[in-house]
Amino acid sequence: MPFVVTTNARIVCIHGGQVQLAPKQATVTIQGAPVLRETDIMGAPIVGCAQPPTISSKPCTTVVAVLPGGSAPTVTAGGMPVHTDVLSGMTDGVPPGTVMVVSPGQTTVQA
Repeated sequence: MPFVVTTNARIVCIHGGQVQLAPKQATVTIQGAPVLRETDIMGAPIVGCAQPPTISSKPCTTVVAVLPGGSAPTVTAGGMPVHTDVLSGMTDGVPPGTVMVVSPGQTTVQA
């Protein structure tokens, strides 16, 4: 079973850029860190992407899509499904990059 993702998670783009996590809820927490829900990653800024800017490339700066399968539809926080550590998504980089969970931020609660 995958782990629920919190704001202590480490989510990165394929080039090593860090996704900045800002939850839209703070009521449901695990080990003091808010749980991330379906709407929390979409649009999140990315800092430190190592993709060099050239005529044909651009660093990742924002998560533009979250791919299906990264949420637990039966586990909710505030009525919305929570993200799990199998979360993946796409960035605005050129060529488009991907984001993935390196660490869920906790290893207690599974969904």
